[in-house]
Amino acid sequence: MDTTLSPKRAGVFEAALQKIFTRGARVLEIAEPSPDFRLITLGGDALRDVDWTPGDKIQLMLGGWTQRTYTPLDWDAAEGRTRILVYLHGDAPGTRWARTLRQGDACAFFGPRKSVRLAPAASPVILFGDETSLGLAVALSAEATTHMLFAARDPGQTRAVAERLQLRNASVESAEHALDAHMAALLAAHPMADVVLTGKAGAIQHMGRLLREHGVGAARRQSKAYWAPGKTGLD
Repeated sequence: MDTTLSPKRAGVFEAALQKIFTRGARVLEIAEPSPDFRLITLGGDALRDVDWTPGDKIQLMLGGWTQRTYTPLDWDAAEGRTRILVYLHGDAPGTRWARTLRQGDACAFFGPRKSVRLAPAASPVILFGDETSLGLAVALSAEATTHMLFAARDPGQTRAVAERLQLRNASVESAEHALDAHMAALLAAHPMADVVLTGKAGAIQHMGRLLREHGVGAARRQSKAYWAPGKTGLD
């Protein structure tokens, strides 16, 4: 028996599942803190009275079962509003979605769900990441004193966005040796800090080796890969 759904029926099925399992929202505002970034405010009744912890994620539905994961910068459960920061890179689905987005557009997402969680009273925190980690940096900074180190293709743009987001204690580098030296200095200055590694999978692996060389045990670090060359849909 042929159980293949026609495109029309598949679209109806997808819409029905989204209605049951996702939250609907509208785009309230789109800001451009720099050419390669979009700061997007989402809102709606489905975002009210939501239990959100800084570091939690949402998974946006982009059509055709395609999803992309973002970390809300903040969440106003009383007003039903949240913000995400999208890094525009290449021709990825999230980039295409953000480039064509308009105020008033509807969207749907799963979550919020647990992703990165700090230990109780975790302060200070060292956060390593890249352009895709800036949203998480804002969220974690509301919870603990966070020292941030970002690897960036365009350090000038990333610094400008970090300043726009009022990220204090943020450093941006592009060369691997500079990143290694800066991380070593942070570990020396904050020997009891918890460490969160995010962003590119290969960079996380490299920094993980450096942490082990400096005696940072597994209990003090956590990792979350957002992307890797040639792979899609990482968390």
